[in-house]
Amino acid sequence: MREAATPSGPSSPTIEQVARLAGVSVSSARNYFSRPEVLSAQTLARVRAAVQETGYAPRGSVAGLGRRQLARIGFEVPRAEDPAANPVFSQLLLSLLWAARSANFRLHPFVTDKEPGSRAPYYQQLCEQREVGGFILTDVAYDDERVAYLQDAEVPFVLFGRLRQETSYCWADNDNVAGSVMAVEHLVEQGHQRIAYLGWPSSDAVADRRLEGYRLGLAVAGGLPECIEVQSYGQSALGQARSLLRRSPRPTAVIASCDEFAYDAIRAAASLGLEVGGGPGQVAVVGCDDSALAERTVPTLTSLRQPIQRIAERTVGLLAARIANPRFEAHALERPELIVRESSSRGRRLAGKAADRG
Repeated sequence: MREAATPSGPSSPTIEQVARLAGVSVSSARNYFSRPEVLSAQTLARVRAAVQETGYAPRGSVAGLGRRQLARIGFEVPRAEDPAANPVFSQLLLSLLWAARSANFRLHPFVTDKEPGSRAPYYQQLCEQREVGGFILTDVAYDDERVAYLQDAEVPFVLFGRLRQETSYCWADNDNVAGSVMAVEHLVEQGHQRIAYLGWPSSDAVADRRLEGYRLGLAVAGGLPECIEVQSYGQSALGQARSLLRRSPRPTAVIASCDEFAYDAIRAAASLGLEVGGGPGQVAVVGCDDSALAERTVPTLTSLRQPIQRIAERTVGLLAARIANPRFEAHALERPELIVRESSSRGRRLAGKAADRG
């Protein structure tokens, strides 16, 4: 009777082997995947070389996952996220739930502490526990440690948003540049020549691209002058809005990077005895995100509507393709729509206009 053959091939490489080959501690080797920002450039290079030589992959890599795990999509819900203060996030979460279900996936939300510290360990834990087949990331920073970890761990992911570098990963995004250009064009059509911008400091792709679109719109309109005030997202911009409206010559229109700032601009105008609207002598205000209150304010707010449902569907589709083929890469840029209301229109009308820039 023949004995069953015993496998004699080499075992999978371990993190301990990587650490020995790189000449670093095991904790430093683990930090390469979860907290690369704490390592020196020299240590990063040594660990990277050891990973490549051994072929090591964290336990959370997609290889070996069953169909059940592959069908789960991880999605972070920061503990500090206030749905009332960020209606776009709430709309995105619901849209992803629907889009995932339609594509035979299941969204797997997980809660993290937004501040302080790295959020990458939460992703590492889910990977090592083999809970999900990939991730959809939002609230993306330029130096996002989550992206660095997932790329090094070769875990499929898709960004809702973009980094400075727009290649080597999959993303779907709202065309924030085109949206701001569209807002400027609308105001120029209404006769405005002194158009101000109330936005966030340069910190991420959303803030930078919305400001870029504002500047591009002014340039296209003939080189109109800039007039800019900034405030951190989530903070009141009432003081900054008053500062804008006290300038000489006073702006006749304000574009806000979010609806919350637009509401602050409306309040600031009222406190200075200025009327908001599209008529002569009035201050026009345009927001962004078209939140639920936009059509309930007095006056109703002109705002840019993001195609959240389309972006969610594209994001899930891109992740499904990435899970099936780790080398797959594609991008989706969806155009916003300008919803014109009383805060910038000469008449009491409601109209939608799609951005036509790529």
